[in-house]
Amino acid sequence: MSDPKLVEEHTSAFFGTAVVFLGAVAVWNAVNVLLLDITVQQRYTLAMGFLCSMFAVVVVSKVVRDREESRKLVNGIQRARYEEILTSTPAPGLGKF
Repeated sequence: MSDPKLVEEHTSAFFGTAVVFLGAVAVWNAVNVLLLDITVQQRYTLAMGFLCSMFAVVVVSKVVRDREESRKLVNGIQRARYEEILTSTPAPGLGKF
């Protein structure tokens, strides 16, 4: 009675592309900070800001993914409970089994 579940897994190509893009952004930011005509302390501050923002993006994406997975789990449990209730109760007007 339950519907087949579709498995939504990312391919290794998708994961690899995401890692390469994150690395490219890191290199791009590092080169831009080095090319600026500012003091070492200012470069360090900008570099740390870029590094922290990239780390925050990774953390937020993991939190969003975990939240979505937990919702799927809770919805699956609720769906199983509803199916159990529907299969255990007789149809209206047909009496008891």
